[in-house]
Amino acid sequence: MAKTLLLVSTTPASADVEAEYHRWYEEVHVPELKAAIPSITVVNRYRLHPAPGDEAAPPRYLAVYELDEDDAGAATAALFAALPGTTPSDTIDLTGRPPTMEFYSHL
Repeated sequence: MAKTLLLVSTTPASADVEAEYHRWYEEVHVPELKAAIPSITVVNRYRLHPAPGDEAAPPRYLAVYELDEDDAGAATAALFAALPGTTPSDTIDLTGRPPTMEFYSHL
């Protein structure tokens, strides 16, 4: 069972780059983070289903990282230490619907 969860919500910058966004996330970003942070055991991605009346909103995606790490503070520090060494992507919306990131500890 995961001891810490990292939830990251992102939106592609536009419909034109959505396929590249998914390719980068799956083939570049997730492998780089897993290599840099060995306590990441599983990564699952999900698509948000819009609420009624909000169907025109851009797609939002959630990545759930499971970590075998008791200390959420240490997991946070490891992530922020690893990010500068990862490959950035201009396919992520950083202004209109910027990414969100939350760490949760198992109770």
